[in-house]
Amino acid sequence: MEVEEAAEDNVPSDANGDGTRPSKRRRIDVEGQTGISRNDSEDSVEIISERKKGERRKPKVESSKLPNITHIITTSDAATVITVTAEDKSINVFSVGYGGVLTLQSQRPMPKRLCAIVLTPDQKNILVGDKFGDVYLLPLHPSNDWAPTKTDDEQKPTFTPSATELTVHTKGNLEALRQQREQKVTQAKKDGPKFELKLLLGHVSLLTDVAITEVQDGLKRKQYILTADRDEHIRVSRGITQAHVIEGYCLNHREFVTKLCIPPWDSEILVAGSGEPSLTAYRWRTGHLTDKETFKGAVGLDISTMLDNEERTEDRLVVANIWPVHYTVSGKSPYGRQPPHLLLVALEGLPVLLSYNLTDQGELQHHQTLQLGGNALDVAIGPALWEIVVSIDTVHKPGSMRDVGSEEVPKSDFFETFELFSNISKDAQGTDQPVESPAGRDLRWERSSLAMLLNDAVTVSDDIELPVEDLAKAKGTYSVLGEQLYGLENLRKKRGEQAIQGEEEAEEGAPVA
Repeated sequence: MEVEEAAEDNVPSDANGDGTRPSKRRRIDVEGQTGISRNDSEDSVEIISERKKGERRKPKVESSKLPNITHIITTSDAATVITVTAEDKSINVFSVGYGGVLTLQSQRPMPKRLCAIVLTPDQKNILVGDKFGDVYLLPLHPSNDWAPTKTDDEQKPTFTPSATELTVHTKGNLEALRQQREQKVTQAKKDGPKFELKLLLGHVSLLTDVAITEVQDGLKRKQYILTADRDEHIRVSRGITQAHVIEGYCLNHREFVTKLCIPPWDSEILVAGSGEPSLTAYRWRTGHLTDKETFKGAVGLDISTMLDNEERTEDRLVVANIWPVHYTVSGKSPYGRQPPHLLLVALEGLPVLLSYNLTDQGELQHHQTLQLGGNALDVAIGPALWEIVVSIDTVHKPGSMRDVGSEEVPKSDFFETFELFSNISKDAQGTDQPVESPAGRDLRWERSSLAMLLNDAVTVSDDIELPVEDLAKAKGTYSVLGEQLYGLENLRKKRGEQAIQGEEEAEEGAPVA
C-alpha cells in the first residue's frame, strides 16, 4: 500500500489539477502507418517525418503539360521558324523541312519571361525584350566556337577584417581574428547563360514591344531600335553597336503602349497602338505626331456593337496588334494600279478587324471594318496574292474574354480569309467608273473561299477535350485561357476614382486653344 500511494503521489496533475494521467500523443509516420499509445486519444496528433537531416524534400509532381507558345516569327525565306514559350521562357529555333515538318535546331532558356521578339534586318540575329525592361541580342543560330567566360576562383580576394592586433587583446578574440583572416569570401556562385547573349539597353518600366529598322542617311544606312513600355514612352535608340545612346522619344500617349509597327513601304513612319485606346502615327526620327485615331464616330459605332460584356466600354479597350498589308507585283497591283498601303488593326477580345489606309503624309484614314465570327487572334498573308488569313478564337464568346461559349464551334470558324477586290465597274462604253469608298479607295475586302481549304486541313484529335469548367473560371477580366490568349488589359495601371475624377475635371476646365 505504501508503494502504491507513493506512485500515485508522483503522478503529475494536468492544467485543471485533477491529478489524472495525461494522454500520450499518437505517432503517425509519413507512410500512413500509425503507432497508437496505450491510451488512444484524438486530442492531439504528432506527425513525425522520416526525412533524414540534410535530405531534401521530395519534389512536387511535375506537370506533363507542354509550354504555351506566346510568339512565333519566320525568316523571309520561310526556312526557319522562331518561337517563344511562356512557362520555360525559351527561344526555340526550328528548320522547316519538306511538307512543313519542323526540326528543332536550338533551344535557349532566357532568365526572364519575354514579351517581344524580332529579327534584325540582315536576319542573322534575334532581338528580344523581356518584361523587366531589358533588350537582348543573340544569334539566330548559335556558334560552336563560343564559350562562356571562365572565372578564376584563386583570384578572389580573401576576407579582410577591420580589426587588428592593436584593437583585440583577449586570447579568444585573437584566435577569432586569425580564423577570419584565413577565411575566404563565400559568395553564391551565379551561373550565367550557356549561350551567346548580349544586353543592349533597358527600361525602368515594364517593356511591351520592340522594333528595329534601317534608314538611309546620306550615303550611310543607319540602324535604330524602338522600344515601348508601360509608362506611355516610345524610346528611339541607336543601332546594335550604340544601343545605349538615346536619340529621342515619341510621346503623346496617356496609357500604356502595346504595339509598334514600322510599315515596310516607309521606314520613316511609326504607327503605335495603345490602351487609351488609340492608333498614332509619328515621324519617329523627329518625334513629330502626324495623326491620331481614337476610334470615334462611325468606327466607334462598329466597335460598340461588338462588345459582349457590359463591364467593357469603348474607353477600356486595347489595341492588340497591327499588321501592314503591302503587296507588290512588279510595282503594280493585279488591277493595274499602285499597290495599297493598308494597316489591319485588332482590338483585344473583339470579333472585328479595322482596315486603315496610311497616306504618304502619315495620315490614317479608315478604309473598312471587317466583322468576324469570333475574336481575332492573329493575321497572316495568305498563300495567294492579295489575301489574308485571320485566326479566330473558337473558345470564348465573340466580344468576350472571360465567357466561354457553350456550343461547339464548327471547323469553319477556325480561320477566316479575305481578299481585296476592285470597286471599279465598267460603264456602257467600257470606261472605269470608281465606286465611292470610306477613304476614297477603289479596293474592298471580301471573304474568300480559301478558309474552307484551311479549315478542312485542320485535324482535331477526339482524345483532346477542353476542360470547359476550368476555362470558365474567371480571373478578373479574363478566363483561365483568356490570360494566355490576351492579357494586355493587365498592363493598365490601377488608379483611384478620385484621380480619374480629378483628371476629367482638369480636362473640362482646360482653356480651349
